[in-house]
Amino acid sequence: MRRPFSFQTKLFITFSLLVTMIIAIAFSVFYWYYQKVNVETIIRTYRGEAASITQQLDNSLYTMDRLVMQIKYNPTIANTFFYMPYQENAESYFENNLEAAYKMRELITSIVGLDPQIFNRVSILSRSGAFFGTGAYYDKARASKQARESPWFNQLSSKSEYRLLLPPHRDDWDRESNREVISVIRKLGEDLTPNTLVEIQLPAEYLDKISSSGQTGSKQVMMISRTGEWIFPRNPILTERFEPHRQAFLQNSAASPSLPSGNEFAWIDMPDGSRDLLIYQHAPYSDWTVMIAEPEQELLAPTRQAGYIFSITAFLIILLTLLTLYFSTKRLLKPLRQLRDTMNQVHLDAIPDMRESKLFRGVELQNTHNELHHLYQSFRKMLERLEESKEQSIEARSRELRSHFAALQAQINPHFLYNTLSLIGALGYETGNSSINQLSTMLVGMFRYITYAGGQPVTLREEIRHTLNYLNIMKIRYEDHLDFVIDVDERLLEQSLPKITLQPFVENCFKHGFANTNYPWKITITGYERDQRQFIEIRDDGCGFSESYLVDFAEQAAEVAAGTFSVYSPTSRAQKDSGTPDEWKEESGAGTINTYARLYYHFGSRVCLELLNGEDQGAIVRIGWWKGTQLHAAQ
Repeated sequence: MRRPFSFQTKLFITFSLLVTMIIAIAFSVFYWYYQKVNVETIIRTYRGEAASITQQLDNSLYTMDRLVMQIKYNPTIANTFFYMPYQENAESYFENNLEAAYKMRELITSIVGLDPQIFNRVSILSRSGAFFGTGAYYDKARASKQARESPWFNQLSSKSEYRLLLPPHRDDWDRESNREVISVIRKLGEDLTPNTLVEIQLPAEYLDKISSSGQTGSKQVMMISRTGEWIFPRNPILTERFEPHRQAFLQNSAASPSLPSGNEFAWIDMPDGSRDLLIYQHAPYSDWTVMIAEPEQELLAPTRQAGYIFSITAFLIILLTLLTLYFSTKRLLKPLRQLRDTMNQVHLDAIPDMRESKLFRGVELQNTHNELHHLYQSFRKMLERLEESKEQSIEARSRELRSHFAALQAQINPHFLYNTLSLIGALGYETGNSSINQLSTMLVGMFRYITYAGGQPVTLREEIRHTLNYLNIMKIRYEDHLDFVIDVDERLLEQSLPKITLQPFVENCFKHGFANTNYPWKITITGYERDQRQFIEIRDDGCGFSESYLVDFAEQAAEVAAGTFSVYSPTSRAQKDSGTPDEWKEESGAGTINTYARLYYHFGSRVCLELLNGEDQGAIVRIGWWKGTQLHAAQ
C-alpha cells in the first residue's frame, strides 16, 4: 500500500505548486505584455518609415511638378512653341536653328538646374513633330515621330486632367537603353486641346534609393497606384510573392480603387500558413500607396529570444524558491516533529517525560506568540482532560456493572411474584371475593408489561392499557374518592412510544399532586390532533407545580437538548449540595425529566414536553410530536 505523504511533504508540495503557478502566470503575463508592447513599437516604427518614404516620394514628385509649371509659364518657351505649328519643317526646327536651341537649353537649365543624378530628362514635344530635350540621351528621329502620335495629348484634353503622373515605364525617347523612368507631364497653354506638352523624367531607380532604408532583412517596401497596379517592386518574381499583400490591402480598402488616407496595418495570412505584418500609408500628392511588409516569424524573432531568456530566468527563480521553501519548512516543522515524537511516548497513566521539558525549556507560554508553544500547552491540557475522562469512564463503567447486577437479580423476582399473585387471585375466586381476583389480574398484567420485552417500543394503545390497569388498582384503593377519564383519538393509538411513558406522570398525581388536596380527586387523559401535531395531555385537580420546580425542569430540559444531562444529577439546586443519586430521584420525582430524556433520545427535537398549571388548580403535562413522526434512536 502506498505510504501517505508527511505533513512537511504536503506543505512543501502545496507551496511549491502555488509559487510555481504564481511565477509562471506572472512571467507569462509579462511576456505577453512585452510581446504586445514590442509589436506596437515595431508597428509605430514601420509607420514612421512608411511616412518617411511617402514624404520623400511626394516631395520629389511635387518638385518635378513645380519645375514643369515654371517651364510652362516661361514666356519665351511658351511663345516659341505657340508659333511652332506655323513653321516649315517644324520637326527639325531646333536642328536648323541652333541659336534657338541653345537659348532654349539655357532657359530650361536655369529653371531646372538639371542634375543627371536627380532628373533624367526634361522634354518638350509638339503635335507638329517638334521635340526638344535636355539631360539624358534620346533618339531624335524616334522622338520626332513619336511626338505626333503621343497619346498624352488626348489624355490631357479635359479640364479635369491638368497633370499626368506616369508610373515607372520604359523611356519613350530611348527604347534601346530599356531604362525605366517616372514622368510628370503638363500641357503648355490653357487650351482644351493642347498642342505642346512638357515632361520631366525621374529615374525609376530613385524608388530603390528611397526604399532602401526600409528594406532590411526580410522586410520589403512596396508601392501601388490608386487603381491597385504595382509601382514598386518592378521585379515580377517579387510582385508575385507579395500579391497576397496587394489583395489584402484592396480588401481592407473595401475593394475600391479610392485608397484611404493616413496609415493603417493588417495581418496577412500567407498561402504557406504563416502571417505577415502589412503597414500601408497613402501618399496624397502622387495618389500612390506605400506598403511595408515583414513575416511575423522574423518580426517576433527578438521577442522569442527574450521569451527564452524569460523562461530560463523563471525556471531559476522557481528552483531557488523551491530550495528556500524546502529548507524553510524543514526548519519550521522541526519543533513539531519533536512534539510528535514526544506525543508518541505518552501513556494514559503517565505525564510526558523530560523530553517535553527540554523541548520548551525557558519558554514563557503566556508571553510567546509561537503557535507551536501554545500547541504544546494545549497538549498538556488535553492530557489532563484525558485523565479526568478516564476516571469518569471508570466510574460510569462501575455504575453500569452495578445496574447490570441489579437487573440480573430483578429477573429472578418476577416469576415468584407472578406465581404469588396468581395464587392470591385463585384464593379470592374460591372465597367469592372478585375484587381480590381483579386486583391480582391487573397487577400481573402490569408486572408483565414492565418486565417483558426489554427496551422495545410499544404503541400508545398498549401504554394506555397499562396506565388503565394502574388507575383501576388505585380506584379499588380509593373507591369513590377517585374519578378518571381517558379520551384518546383513534388516530393516535398506533403511535410508537418508549415503554412506561404515561404511567410515571399519573403516579406523580398521587405522590405529589394530591398530597395536600382533599377528596375527591380527578385525573383526565386526553389525546387529540391539531395543526399537523398530535398531543397527549394528563391533567389533575391537585396542587399543581411550584415555580422552583418549573425553573429546575426548564434547566434540565436544556441540558437534555445539549446532551449534558445525567440521570444521576440532582433535579434542584438545593439537592445539588447533599444526598446520594438515589435520594435525589426519590425526593424530587426525577421520573419526569428522565421520561423526557427518553422521549428526546427517541424523537429528538421533534418532541416537546410541557409542564403547566391549570387556570383554577391542578397540573397539566402535555406531550406533543409532529404527525407522522417515527420512533428511532437519536444519534
